[in-house]
Amino acid sequence: MYGATLNAPTPPFVEIENLHVTFAARRRLPWRQAAPMRAVREASLSIAAGTTFGLVGESGSGKSTIARALLRLLEPTHGTIRVAGRAIATLQGRELLAYRREVQAIFQDPYSALNPAHTVGTIVGELLTRHQGLRPGRQRDASVSELLGQVGLTPEYLHRLPRELSGGQRQRIAIARALAVEPALIVCDEPTSALDVSIQGQVINLLMDIQAQRGVTYLFIGHNLNVVRHISNNIGVMYSGYLVESGPAQRVYEEPAHPYTQMLLAAVPVPDVAAQRARAAQRRQHDEASTSAASPAEGGCPFQPRCPEARDICHQVMPEALPVIGGGMVRCHVAGEQSRRT
Repeated sequence: MYGATLNAPTPPFVEIENLHVTFAARRRLPWRQAAPMRAVREASLSIAAGTTFGLVGESGSGKSTIARALLRLLEPTHGTIRVAGRAIATLQGRELLAYRREVQAIFQDPYSALNPAHTVGTIVGELLTRHQGLRPGRQRDASVSELLGQVGLTPEYLHRLPRELSGGQRQRIAIARALAVEPALIVCDEPTSALDVSIQGQVINLLMDIQAQRGVTYLFIGHNLNVVRHISNNIGVMYSGYLVESGPAQRVYEEPAHPYTQMLLAAVPVPDVAAQRARAAQRRQHDEASTSAASPAEGGCPFQPRCPEARDICHQVMPEALPVIGGGMVRCHVAGEQSRRT
């Protein structure tokens, strides 16, 4: 009995099961019923404590909607989100306030995420006041200065306004604010996409150092596949609201199973002329398939119009999640046929 307990697998820190998020569409004409927009459909993923789960996909694929649901900024239509074993939909009052402290966010635009009328000391310090009861003064300023030091900034930034800072410095302030309440989970919603390439590397290295020191868990959303690969332990690929592939970062990048994942990786520039030409040919193949194929029927795979390997079943049935050799899952009839043959 005791041996079974000791050998039991550690439950994931974040667990999302069968998540659906649907938004009511606006009526353009008062007599015509508008179809609802299904932003996320049947999404399931888990994140182990102290690791990073990277979420990639095109704009509008549902990545940020999952982040907002995890932050309790919107209520899912269906499904369950558990953090540290608790279903977050049932949290209220003090429990919800504690959850707000435990889960923080770093957003895409470091300028719009900061109040332009407040100094850095106020921006970071207001969380210390709300969650730790530190009133404005020397003690709070000392705590803020310590946080600034952790993100590579000196105490002289305490009295500066956001407009006096560079993009990289603003994002460091946003990170310091997220760390102010010692969260266990940080949702990073494209935190480097608005920054120069050289600054992106600095911010990513800073996030990785913080994770190594504090054991914080990340959900990292991004468009830059090289950045996501560098920081992530596991990766999920989203398309049209579906999580179409997930698994260990190395497996997803070196042996992608879903045609959409293969298309994304084919778009990443490489310092090899022959490889770049081969990837360009592959992209043209996807484009030709996209223009020649019909739209998928309701219930079919949404990627079918762009997939050069699509079968008749892809137009009719959305594939179930299937295990992949090397770890993870894929939702693809073609990949499922190939795995069964091997």
